[in-house]
Amino acid sequence: MRVDADGPGRAAFARGFDVCVIGAGPAGITLARRLAVLGHDVALMEGGGEDITAESQEIYEGEPVGRDYWPLDVPRLRFLGGSSGHWGGWCRPLDDADFAAKSWNPMSGWPIDKAALDPYADEADGILDIPHAEPDRTDAEAVDGFRQVFFRFSLPPTNFRDKYSPELDASERITLGLNANLVDLELTPDGTEIAGARFRGWAADDPGFRVTARAYVLACGGIENPRLLLNFDRQAPGGIGNRSGLVGRYFCEHPHFVLAEAIFRSPFDLPKLSFYSPTEAFMAENEVLNFGMRIERMDEPFFRQFGTIAGDPACTDPFMLRLAERIADVSPGCAPGGDGRVAFDGLLRFAHEQALNPDSRVLLVPGTDRFGLRRAALDWRLGELDKRTQHVALLAFGEMLAEHDIGRIRIRDWVLREPFDWPGIADDEVGGKHHMGTTRMADDPRHGVVDRDCKVHGMANLWIAGSSVFPTGGHANPTYTIIQLTLRLGDHLDATLG
Repeated sequence: MRVDADGPGRAAFARGFDVCVIGAGPAGITLARRLAVLGHDVALMEGGGEDITAESQEIYEGEPVGRDYWPLDVPRLRFLGGSSGHWGGWCRPLDDADFAAKSWNPMSGWPIDKAALDPYADEADGILDIPHAEPDRTDAEAVDGFRQVFFRFSLPPTNFRDKYSPELDASERITLGLNANLVDLELTPDGTEIAGARFRGWAADDPGFRVTARAYVLACGGIENPRLLLNFDRQAPGGIGNRSGLVGRYFCEHPHFVLAEAIFRSPFDLPKLSFYSPTEAFMAENEVLNFGMRIERMDEPFFRQFGTIAGDPACTDPFMLRLAERIADVSPGCAPGGDGRVAFDGLLRFAHEQALNPDSRVLLVPGTDRFGLRRAALDWRLGELDKRTQHVALLAFGEMLAEHDIGRIRIRDWVLREPFDWPGIADDEVGGKHHMGTTRMADDPRHGVVDRDCKVHGMANLWIAGSSVFPTGGHANPTYTIIQLTLRLGDHLDATLG
């Protein structure tokens, strides 16, 4: 059943529910559907409406205060279906190694292993409409520490609003509330349970309404989850779940940068996109993070200008001349009378697991939204381990291509420049818009916000869904793991509620 919280129909929320799920994106919708099938009554609450509106998006406004990043309302969508309204459909599970602690990346490692999520793979495939694919190459099949891996694609990318709205509307177990903006989580006197969730519609004089349930799940994304918890400090100093000061900290993205151009011996023998990741031995030997090196082959050779002919390294370096003439069989245009251009067949794009840093964080800043909640800012930080991972991976991959006579690369100038810095959003992709880690999972409450079952430490009936609970992010896009983890959470809640 669907209810507009701006209208009289919100009286439907006066009764108690088994579970109140806050946020109707991929995680929230998946969890509500799972719980309904298992026989539980669910209040599924979404702050936005059926479609995107300026009024709803304004709630997400916020600015980066660290590394260059998009304004915070750009990568997020606040309406039914959430981020599935603009995701690209890229899917793959995390690797086994992503769940293990790495001594060179302090605080890394999950309290669960990949085997805990594997049973949900087939169901996740169906939810996301993705086909089966060729399995990744094993470490034993790797070449010089690099193994080929594969992504699968939801095509067209599954829009959760479009696919699941009819089911939500027809469900006798799910009451979907649109335009229901969470403004507070009320605690019991001892501060260990949620007593009720307060919501408001859009009218300025709306007194709001209360939803009660046996369990509450916050599923609003990697930036909004911590923003809400930090705001709800009326009864919990510092915010709900923030006894160890970790809410909002350890924000991770998947940094995305083009590191080099490439010329290949036989470019059209390569697929349009191919992906390579390091073996566990390569990561351990070099003390680097997990990554995905992506070869993006162009249908036609493209040219890049490298300045004037006189004194230009691209034209005076015999290595560059040899690359273009012997491998690509084209003239780079660097001979007298040329134009200083070199032809390339493709790009090397690099996406990697981010090093953990407590100072990379979502925090609250002065200024409030229309409901009086303080705005979020993002202080995204990359460090030496991120730089090291990038440099080691690129140089080793370039050597592998050359050693096996597959091709040669030309590293972009900024990569080796000192002092070093990464490009901004005006010059490169920068990140995948994947927001992770801000309510991280750990068995020890000193090291995380939620436990292995996604329950907030110190709270008897509050859980968190989505990528904000990822302790580390690997290099794979997070949506697939979000769905697996949410299905697991649904089964856990079913067992807990009885």
